[in-house]
Amino acid sequence: MKKLISAGIIGASLLAMPAVSFAQPYHSPHRGSTHVQKHVVTKKIVVVKKHRWARGHALPSHYRRNYVTDYHRYHLRAPGPGQRWVRVDNQFILINGVSGLIAALVATR
Repeated sequence: MKKLISAGIIGASLLAMPAVSFAQPYHSPHRGSTHVQKHVVTKKIVVVKKHRWARGHALPSHYRRNYVTDYHRYHLRAPGPGQRWVRVDNQFILINGVSGLIAALVATR
């Protein structure tokens, strides 16, 4: 008889455990807490640098891809051997095709 009573008590306690765990209050970190969360908004500043090209300086390689093949259309002189016209921003730049050194500059109209 004692075994039957103890088995009933154990069984009842196992069934009551989930109900006890659900009875615990939910503590939201945003509601009713004493912790203050600060959100700082940072602004990203973008600086646009305008390059001032000069004769004898090397043109960076990522600008050398904008070749101008129809230079007569822009009233540019024919490039010499090993030279190419490149359009960068609002300028036409005559560069050495191998080294990238600037030989001449022409502003657009």
